[in-house]
Amino acid sequence: MTTNLRAMLLLAGVLVVVSNPCALAHIDVTVEQARELIASTNDLTVVDVRERYEYCDAKGHIPGALNYPWSSGVLRARYEERPIDGPVLVVCQSGGRSNAAASFLDSNAFSTVYDMMGGMSGWQWETAPCKYTGGSGTADDPYQIATAADLIALGETPEDYDKHFILTADIDLDPNLPGRRIFDKAVVAPDTDTVESGFQGTPFTGVFDGNGHMVSRLTIAGESYVGLFAQLSSGAMISNVGLEAVDVNGAGSYVGGLVGSNSGSIAASYSTDTVTGNMSVGGLVGENRGSITSSYSTGTVTGNMHVGGLAGYNSLGSIATSYSTATVTGNTRVGGLVGQVFVGSISITTSFWDMETSGQTTSAGGTGLTTAGMQDIDIFLSEGWDFVDEIRNGTCDYWQISPGDYPRLRYHAGDSPVMPEGLGTAHQPHLIRNARDMGTVWFKPSAHYRLEASVDLSGITWSMAVVPWFEGTFDGNGYVISDLHIQGGGHLGLFGQLASGAMIFNLGLEAVDVNGVSEYVGGLVGSNAGSITSSYCTGTVTGNRRVGGLAGWNYEGSITASYSTGAVTGNDLVGGLAGWNHEGSIAASYSTGTVTGNMHVGGLIGENRGSITTSYSTGAVTGDERFGGLVGLNRGSITSSFWDMETSGQTDSGGGTGLTTAKMQTASTFLDAGWDFVDETENGTEDTWWILEGQDYPRLWWETDN
Repeated sequence: MTTNLRAMLLLAGVLVVVSNPCALAHIDVTVEQARELIASTNDLTVVDVRERYEYCDAKGHIPGALNYPWSSGVLRARYEERPIDGPVLVVCQSGGRSNAAASFLDSNAFSTVYDMMGGMSGWQWETAPCKYTGGSGTADDPYQIATAADLIALGETPEDYDKHFILTADIDLDPNLPGRRIFDKAVVAPDTDTVESGFQGTPFTGVFDGNGHMVSRLTIAGESYVGLFAQLSSGAMISNVGLEAVDVNGAGSYVGGLVGSNSGSIAASYSTDTVTGNMSVGGLVGENRGSITSSYSTGTVTGNMHVGGLAGYNSLGSIATSYSTATVTGNTRVGGLVGQVFVGSISITTSFWDMETSGQTTSAGGTGLTTAGMQDIDIFLSEGWDFVDEIRNGTCDYWQISPGDYPRLRYHAGDSPVMPEGLGTAHQPHLIRNARDMGTVWFKPSAHYRLEASVDLSGITWSMAVVPWFEGTFDGNGYVISDLHIQGGGHLGLFGQLASGAMIFNLGLEAVDVNGVSEYVGGLVGSNAGSITSSYCTGTVTGNRRVGGLAGWNYEGSITASYSTGAVTGNDLVGGLAGWNHEGSIAASYSTGTVTGNMHVGGLIGENRGSITTSYSTGAVTGDERFGGLVGLNRGSITSSFWDMETSGQTDSGGGTGLTTAKMQTASTFLDAGWDFVDETENGTEDTWWILEGQDYPRLWWETDN
């Protein structure tokens, strides 16, 4: 019935236009018909054109409706964010503004526009209240945090901890101002147990974009796991936020200005604060198990054990291109940058502390400099820091410096990157045409991007991933990014970390040279929790642990119809395609490069704890313990997958089937195993593979026959 309703409404609109050529193309609907459209049309966008105070009044708005006010010009400014080929229902309070807005969308070629006559005055069904200052909590429409009340409300709403947030104004948390207070726990994701027995609260798993704004005069007098955020879990991200004049005091452990305990990612953020605690105490982060990039701390840090200017304890986390000038005081394992690191951790690179201001001549990681050295741009440039107006170390332009000062994050001066053409939406992605465009992706990591030309990165040596963390979509569009050169620590690749939901497809990387001294190192991605499809990488990749030609670590992610041909070298968990497949999936993919390592070394995957199907490897494999032609160590499922025993030099593997070169170049070998080839339908109609029989191995459908 509801499908018929939509068809009838469309027909009615056509009849109106035919009978009156001057009539508008949009279709008037009653509130009852509008309700049925919402229930029956999955791709319907509801646009509420009332002003914000109306949209957020006591009655609320239609659940899921986007607020693009008409009278204040927001719809006219932002209409291009919406797809013109999808159906749109426009609503207002009584019907007048929605009619004007619908006519405007008509004039801009929107194909199917409905106007709800009578407006919200006639709506008698479910409504939703406004949350925070705006937004819906998605990557495309994050919740807007503009006031202290918004930030406090976020902290009191654990069910929103997996959502997206963006600061739209500076926030002053001075406890002497109305509505503020001295907090006894972290503002966001607080520990709910005052007994020091591990974190008992709900960790933050979402995305918090500071957008170049700052939070000032936060005051906390608490126990353990204190900071603006108590704990970030794996997959969480904080970026582009500053903390000014905060006072964080914890009687227990895991105390930091920004985060008490971090297992997520922190980028382009800073703190100027007073932080006091007992154990694992840091100016920015108390304990780091995740990643910290392009960040810094100043102020005063005081504790008993594991005390550092930037981070108190680095437990197999990574820190890159960051620094501290904080005064640091403690008793045991105290450092200017980091107090203590987990035994064997070598993941602190290109980072510094001021030995004079800190009062510390040692640190568990980083390099100590004099104040003069910390204010010398040449020292940072020599270590690969990416500054404005220089290109040899990258095109992200994180840093700027003035004479007699330390490096500062560029965006805090209001000088945000100029984004490439496009809106960053799924229907109008930002268009990447050159290295400068590529250098802006880090600033909007939840947006959508598409290559419009091949990009040459030669002449640039990056010290970390070009895009440290990403959860948007990146469409290679069949183009190539060439000559990527990275010399750094960990989480390296064109993308450092792909979050769950991130997608990369149709992208080629050629002649990469990625060299890391730590873990999570890959040509395309250091750590993948998203999806990679129809993409490839050629060149060389070197790292310590979790090293792969395409991805270092495939953590609950997927790699499909992709390949790597480069040489891969590492110590542990080393694979031609991915170093470690951890509860992820590998399908219809292959690798052909040489793979060299010590333990858990495989032609395709070093260690497999997920699934591998219809995939193969042909590269030479060298290892000392648990190494094999396809997989070094297998704890997952491997089906219909093969390796070439002759080219690999290996007759054994943790899984898969070993074949001669002749068998690997015979179509029937793969057809009998259920592989889906072009021009056959018995194994499927997706036509994943083709082969030049007797001369080559199977190739993916999108690879041309050169």
